[in-house]
Formats: sequence, C-alpha cells, structure tokens
Amino acid sequence: MVTRSARQDKKVDHSGEQKISVKIWRPLIARFNDKVMTACLRRDLYLARVLAHELPHLDQEISVPNSASAQRFVDESLDEMDRQLVSLALPPALTAQLKDICARKRIVRDAFFNRVFLLLAARPRAIDALLFPDKPDWRAEIWSEYRNDGPFFQNSFYPLEPEVNPFWALRTAFEVQAEEDETVGDYVDSATGNKVRVTHDITGAVIPVPGIYSTLFDVRKGQTELLGFSCFLPDSRIPGTPAAKALNSKLDELLKGIEA
Repeated sequence: MVTRSARQDKKVDHSGEQKISVKIWRPLIARFNDKVMTACLRRDLYLARVLAHELPHLDQEISVPNSASAQRFVDESLDEMDRQLVSLALPPALTAQLKDICARKRIVRDAFFNRVFLLLAARPRAIDALLFPDKPDWRAEIWSEYRNDGPFFQNSFYPLEPEVNPFWALRTAFEVQAEEDETVGDYVDSATGNKVRVTHDITGAVIPVPGIYSTLFDVRKGQTELLGFSCFLPDSRIPGTPAAKALNSKLDELLKGIEA
C-alpha cells in the first residue's frame, strides 16, 4: 500500500527566491514556455520542484567527474548554439546544491538546464531517438511491468499534492537496462573514497552508467550538434585528444576483425 510517507516528492522552501540567469537554446525555450502555458503551470515554481527531485539523481548518475578538457569542450559547444538569456527565480538552497554538484563533477550548469528543458519539452519520438534509439518499444515494456509503481499511480491517491517526478519512466528504463548489463559494477572513487556504479567504454576507460544525465545526445538537429547538452562527456569525444585517438584505434581494430 502506498502511504504518504512513502512518497518521494520533495518539499521546496520558496521563501527568499534567488534570481539566476541561464542561456537556453532558443527553439527549446519557446517550446518549453508554450508547454508550461498550455498546462497552466507557474514555470519557476514547477522547475523548483523538478530540481528538488532531480539534483540528487544528477549527483548520483554523474558518478565520474568530467575532465577539465571535457568541461571546456561542452562550454564551447554551447557557445556555438543560438541561445536566449532566461531569468529564473529559484530557492537559494537549490541553486547552492546545483553549484556544489557542478563544481565537484565539473558539469557545465547551462548544459544541465538545457537538458532538463529539452526532456520536459520534447516530443516522445525525440526523447526516444536521443535516449533509446535501439529500444523503440521501451515505453510499452515499462508500462506493462511498472504501471502500478510510478507517480501516476501515487498521484491518483494525492491529487491535490501531486508528485513531481517527470522522468520516472525514463529512469526506470535505464535501471532495467543497467541490471541486464554485465559491464556495470562498483568502483571506488580515489578522490572521495566513495563507492559508485560505473561501466567502461571499449577502450576500458571508466565512465558513468548510461542514464538520463550521463547518456550523450549523439544526434544533430539540423546543423546543430547537441554535445553542448552533455552533463558528462568522455574525453574520447574531444577531437585530437589521446582518448579520442585510442577510441579510433580500437574501432579500427574491431572493424578489421569484422572484415577478416
């Protein structure tokens, strides 16, 4: 039985809200604002509730910090996009929490905001292409197996205090995928001594387990590449780096094996 104490929605203190400025990809902010208006939501209030739920997940999913080079590359990729300055009023505790996570994990803050706005505003087929290009039926699988576990089930009991957990289905799909992935395991972070869940790329480099924030948006929108929305970017995706050369060498080796 679902009880009030079992619900995971975060209570947010909105007293003394703090204004912050972020730059959001122009086509994205227009679509996001349209969806917020259609749903009759107060944008910043809704975002605060989303962030209260999502920031712990961001910290957990980016289990391996970006390198300084990756952080710089993501920042430069964002600068190449046509973005609009947006002012948000958020509780200071949330902005401080995000600042801490971004500093420890070397996450570009605006990359995180652009990713969240995209996931909230994009059409389902776009989400599928970005996160699950090889699993077109993931929605039906999650609905069939977990339809009684999600926020839509809990919200039916508490309609006046709905749980804000917009990425529940996405996160559940990634968790199921991780359970089936034999390469996922524990790793002790040498900097903190904490045990985290990681996997490895084909060169053996340690990387976060695929998730909402760790999966690359490895597609283009017209002439726009979405690597600027990366909360984690492996060094192997930075042209000219030793990691990129190692990845290309490994791919060449694998292709030779196929051709042989």
